[in-house]
Amino acid sequence: MLPFRLANARRLGRLAASAMLLVAVAATPALARAVVFERVLETPCRALALDREPLWAALGDDVVTVQDKKGIREEPLPPLLRGAHQELGVFFGRDYRVRIAGTSQTTKGDEARYYRSLPGGLRPAPDELGPLGKAGAPGLVALLGTLDPEIVCRPGMSCLIKRISGWTKASAPSGLERVGLSLGTGWALVGASLFRLDKDWVAVGPASPGAPWQTADDAFIREQRACVIERKTSRMHHFDGQRWRSTQSPVSGPRSLWGTADSLWVAGEGGVAVFQDGAWVSIPAAPRGVAQVLGRDVKDVWLCSSQGVYRSQR
Repeated sequence: MLPFRLANARRLGRLAASAMLLVAVAATPALARAVVFERVLETPCRALALDREPLWAALGDDVVTVQDKKGIREEPLPPLLRGAHQELGVFFGRDYRVRIAGTSQTTKGDEARYYRSLPGGLRPAPDELGPLGKAGAPGLVALLGTLDPEIVCRPGMSCLIKRISGWTKASAPSGLERVGLSLGTGWALVGASLFRLDKDWVAVGPASPGAPWQTADDAFIREQRACVIERKTSRMHHFDGQRWRSTQSPVSGPRSLWGTADSLWVAGEGGVAVFQDGAWVSIPAAPRGVAQVLGRDVKDVWLCSSQGVYRSQR
């Protein structure tokens, strides 16, 4: 029998988009008023993975909760994936098995982590990354999934760009902190710079005096526009194709962005807001302490938070 905290989790499923943008087209006028979030998993969530129905996975402190075609289960985390000093993401590979990838901060420095779910549990699988799978420093910065491309980087070494059509390489600047995917376009955050993935990384915005943030937490780009959030200052930074401008975030401590063709969602310590009709609107009943927002569309938005996993119901 499943634990109570998993009882509602069977309702989750299907494909979720990957990232995040401030768009010119507004969402439907009644969107914010119509959103009601229902908690479907009570375990605190550190990272969330979504794919086609019925696949989902939530990374917790000690376990990763997974739903696949066989049902729901909890997989214990190996000791090297536990503890507070972890920067890990959870993903579905193209075989629809869960991967956990990222960096562990140890007394010996940063170390790369890459595990795959197998019949015997989560096991190291560095061979899937070729030369980038070697043990030790530098840490791993990765975006995996069933969408093209997957991006796996070791800062100061190189990035592996994995597409269905084949694998290529790109540079991995020292200081690379985060990679993402916006409507099919890869991006990377390196200090006070945002890059778009072409054959290699191409800077978004002017190179000097540079972008207006010090520490970016998430980003999204679309064509010549971009949005970056900064948790420490509760600021949002927008690039309109010519220059950066900064505004106060509609939620305090923003940590995550997710968007569709006609909406942008931001979530963080202070809750959740959506951009519609040219303005930000807060979602009144949304939880706080959100680490990640993902969704299938504007009618099916999911939150990974310290209070558990939530799904919008309309």
